Amino acid sequence: MADPKLSRRKLIKRGLGLGILAVGADAYGLEPNWIDVERVEVPIRGLGAGFDGYRIALLSDVHWPHFSSRRVVERAIRRANAFEPDLIALPGDLCDNSPSGTVPDLRGLFDGLRARDGIVGTLGNHDHRLHDVEGLRRELARNTPIEIVENRHRLLRRGNDTLALGGVGDLWYGLVDPVAAFAGVPEDVPRIMLSHNPDVAEDQVWPVRIDLQLSGHTHGGEVRVPFGPAPHIPSKYGNKFREGLVEGRSHRVYVTRGVCSIKHIRFWCRPEVTHLTLRAA
Repeated sequence: MADPKLSRRKLIKRGLGLGILAVGADAYGLEPNWIDVERVEVPIRGLGAGFDGYRIALLSDVHWPHFSSRRVVERAIRRANAFEPDLIALPGDLCDNSPSGTVPDLRGLFDGLRARDGIVGTLGNHDHRLHDVEGLRRELARNTPIEIVENRHRLLRRGNDTLALGGVGDLWYGLVDPVAAFAGVPEDVPRIMLSHNPDVAEDQVWPVRIDLQLSGHTHGGEVRVPFGPAPHIPSKYGNKFREGLVEGRSHRVYVTRGVCSIKHIRFWCRPEVTHLTLRAA
């Protein structure tokens, strides 16, 4: 007669083995390509009626071409366009470093993006690691619809209402100057600011009005404890800026989990395209 304890031990081992296989299949094969759509409404103080309901599609951390495929990028673009956004924002890490430091060919990659007020972006730390950041800026200007708005702004108008859209350089490698970004903007005009790194909202209290910062960089941690924290976040403030709408020391920031997976795995942390709607507070 078989030892019942031995049979139970075998069943437990088989169950653990199947569980590990299932987690591996999810982390390597399913989640990295399973883009989630997060729908968020953010109230903005003083937002005019013309911008109540203004739609921004947020699409960050593409890391082309080393950590994403054209199929994944096209899928993310379809999810962004499905929102019929007024604006599409790409706050950094559009590209990634290569051993040669060569700027990747971006022809056609972002051409499918569609938004009434255009497509804007800033650079991130991985963009700077190309070692030819000016070459990347030229490639973006020549071969993509993305307008880089670092330390400057655009004024958007709906009738008599105005919204300022600006950006800053990367916190680790670029120039972060929100004062320059919104120079000349009247104090009563609401402002949205792109910054690749969410820590900008916490590092200091900036002496300029910023109503909402849009960021990426953290990838949500990519690997998370179910219903719990991520073991590693590339932020000085740990899981505070892991994802979602967060109140920083200076101002609010929305942190997207990003499109690609630089660890090539995701667990309990799907990639994200954000459908963000502004509301009059």
